[in-house]
Amino acid sequence: MNQLNAIPVEVINHYNNLHRFKKSGFVNPAKIDFVRSEIAMIERDFPGIKEAQ
Repeated sequence: MNQLNAIPVEVINHYNNLHRFKKSGFVNPAKIDFVRSEIAMIERDFPGIKEAQ
């Protein structure tokens, strides 16, 4: 839980929104790689975020 406290709330919200958007089906197929790369970048920069969700 300490790792989660170190993650800014804006990053957590952005991460959650990206996942919601990806699951919604409204992502342009040409842009899905961008959404996936954003998620991967956040998971790389904040390793504890994946377990916290």
